[in-house]
Amino acid sequence: MDKRCVIIAGAPEFGSYEPLEGDFVIAADRGYEHVKNLGLIPDILLGDFDSLTSKLPDHIKIIRSPAVKDDTDTMLAVKKGLELGFDNFLILGALGGRLDHQTANLAACAYVAEKGGFCELRGERDKVFAIKNRAIEVAKEEGCYISVFSYTDRARGVSVKGLRYPLENAELKNTFPLGVSNEFFHDKARIEVKEGILLIIISPAI
Repeated sequence: MDKRCVIIAGAPEFGSYEPLEGDFVIAADRGYEHVKNLGLIPDILLGDFDSLTSKLPDHIKIIRSPAVKDDTDTMLAVKKGLELGFDNFLILGALGGRLDHQTANLAACAYVAEKGGFCELRGERDKVFAIKNRAIEVAKEEGCYISVFSYTDRARGVSVKGLRYPLENAELKNTFPLGVSNEFFHDKARIEVKEGILLIIISPAI
């Protein structure tokens, strides 16, 4: 499916969002506050609503989950998007705030990759991409570092081109941050992993 599933969660760092035609928007619990600030109407509002302070709307499809559950609200939104057939995800409002929630959102991003999709987390400062057994081209962002981490125990066949410190068919481990703080050397970088899941993080230098 070419269209994008946009999930808006409730973390304080929102980042920029320019809606594309056909975007399917899911607001996850307190993420509805961000949605209202944007003047958007989500296609679905879901969650246990333990952190949403405003009244639930009556003109939006609502999926209510129990408060005691295994999935975070963001993960519930990811699973709903996958269930609807999406394989391209943008998650906003997922960075910053509590470290445990941010870590859970990184896991949700990797979960999309594990299921064969592509996912981006976007905050005010940072961007995170997750890929599995594939290649990605990343455009240069001025004044930013780019880091490549293995999310699985090992990521094999990792090649990095267009950065100051290239790699060719390397193996990364999730216990050793070999790929941290690389720099763009060209207008685009190409990052490939043949086996495993990579998290690619773009962060400003200051």
